[in-house]
Amino acid sequence: MTDLVGYETVDGTAIISVSHPPVNALGQQVRAALISVFARADSAADVHEIVLLGEGATFPAGGELAELDSPSALAEPHLRDLCTLVENSEKPVVAALHGTVFGGGMELALAAHYRLAQRGTRLGLPELKLGLVPGGGATQRLPRLVGAPLAFKMLLDCAVFVVDRAPGQSLVDGLCDGDLKQAALQFCQKLRKEAAGPRRLSDLRSGFDDMQAYQGAVAERRAAVKAGDEAAGRIIDLVEAAPLLPFEIGLNMEEEAHETSLSSDAAKALRHSFLAEHRARRSPAPVPNQDATAPEIKVIAVLGAGPLAMQITVTALNAGLGVHWGAHEQGPLQEGCKQIREIFENGIKKGGLTREVADQRLARLKTGESAEMVEGADMILHAARGQGNVPAPRHMVRAVAMAAPVDALGLRFAPPVFATKLLEIVQGPNCTPHQLAAAQALAKVLGKVPVVVRSTGESIAGRLSAALQRAADGMIDLGANPYDIDAATLAWGWTKPPFQTRDTLGLEALATASRGEGAQNWSAQLVELGRKGWVSGAGFYDWGDGGAVQSDAVPRLLNGTRAPKDWAQEDLQHLLLAALANEGTRLLTEGMASRAADIDLVSLLALDFPKEHGGIMKTASQIGLFKLFKLLERVRHPDRAFWQPTALWPDLVKNGCSFDDV
Repeated sequence: MTDLVGYETVDGTAIISVSHPPVNALGQQVRAALISVFARADSAADVHEIVLLGEGATFPAGGELAELDSPSALAEPHLRDLCTLVENSEKPVVAALHGTVFGGGMELALAAHYRLAQRGTRLGLPELKLGLVPGGGATQRLPRLVGAPLAFKMLLDCAVFVVDRAPGQSLVDGLCDGDLKQAALQFCQKLRKEAAGPRRLSDLRSGFDDMQAYQGAVAERRAAVKAGDEAAGRIIDLVEAAPLLPFEIGLNMEEEAHETSLSSDAAKALRHSFLAEHRARRSPAPVPNQDATAPEIKVIAVLGAGPLAMQITVTALNAGLGVHWGAHEQGPLQEGCKQIREIFENGIKKGGLTREVADQRLARLKTGESAEMVEGADMILHAARGQGNVPAPRHMVRAVAMAAPVDALGLRFAPPVFATKLLEIVQGPNCTPHQLAAAQALAKVLGKVPVVVRSTGESIAGRLSAALQRAADGMIDLGANPYDIDAATLAWGWTKPPFQTRDTLGLEALATASRGEGAQNWSAQLVELGRKGWVSGAGFYDWGDGGAVQSDAVPRLLNGTRAPKDWAQEDLQHLLLAALANEGTRLLTEGMASRAADIDLVSLLALDFPKEHGGIMKTASQIGLFKLFKLLERVRHPDRAFWQPTALWPDLVKNGCSFDDV
């Protein structure tokens, strides 16, 4: 334990350093070690000041995520205990900050009496992204320092501030350019010379000076909080209480709210999705040869014109890559370049892009005949048909980026490419470790979340999307109303209801999808009647200037072919989820997906499944596999190939497992 926290004294100043790479997380053992070492410094007669700092890349950057779902999450000493000990010291405590001071690290810094930061240090409180209320006093100390409006930006918006400029500067007492440790020692000498003692935020009330603005911010935030977002609501309550109640009472309220949020389903789901993305970025999937070296990707050749190629090109330019964009016909290519320039011009007009940066990005774009564009590239992406025979050096990695069969390596970008994070890496039957490593390297450069899929061209997103539509049509077959199905998904927080989304995309694109025995493709039925979706003014909905309106004609059509049935909203939600989770079990048993968490990631990033539910498989586990398994067994639909639960369900149920174990 003592290896986690170092201790030394220099000219009467104690230096306590956390050494727990990579981010010096404040797990239970680190907290215990810090308390022990801090108590030593606090009681030492020859120590006049105490400096807290982090070794390596950063000051402590939050808690130990792996502990949040273990008994250690509530094990003593708590973060509150550490922060209280630091704040109550009779000796000046200086937090020497660098790197990313997030979460529990930020709360520890607020408990210190002074904060000295290296330039470029980033400060943040991202707990709400994990469905959590802070537990180290942030809701009580931060408003006392900066008031409610700015405190809410950190606590509710999870804004990250850089200390070099406002408002980040208001959170620190000084900046340094050079050696942080030496700067902290000099800062302490200055405090000693000036006889400056502890300065506790618990005693500060300057953040309450403008109570009208303070209470206005509370009211504004309370009115804007989403229904069901309990953690956000509790944070607002706690900030509101800060000027009204004694500090210790506020801390007690925060601790209770923190512990409650820690065990909530929403927090567990958000942690699951966060960790799934974290694991995917660090290790997308087991690589057959871990020694395969990834090539350095600086320039890519995008072959083929069209919307997909254009979006990939923009994404690569934004990520700092050089792009050689080639096509056999130069007309469509030039039209694509025109669209790229328009995208950058719009970015300049909106203030998100400067002229200088836009020009730098365009300068990295080279266009021409496909064969010429291969030269000098590190990797080739086939983004349109007709480019497969373009010659290239044998060692160069080629990836099929469009919807097409994949023999070796494929890439499936979630649309629109420049606005989404997901990149499915299709590992075909003849994919080499080197090719897979190259795809993972490209995903990292582009800032994408990579999910490896073993297939000959299919993607997890494609399979889930098809299953969603097949299930929705099947539920109509079973008597459900499409508007009730859409309402159920919206009530669940899913902002892409299946039938309204179909209309927006156009029903003709879905009309050719196959259905099993006895099942209807209801998109095809409506297309035959001239109802093609939004583009024709009518689909499942009637479309006008006011948007989508429920149609009287569609229920009459449906009721003429099957008997209507009233469904409880929860039953609609659970059946739709069960069908999607059943498709997920097929992906796992077929070997397309390596882990259930990957399916969850795809459902979140490609299907916009509500993040607070954690993904399709996570939600199924929380509702209960036995319950959903029995629900699927009770479905009386002739399309048994789709609705019949796979063998994975009873195996997991029998062994008391969930999809978290897969």
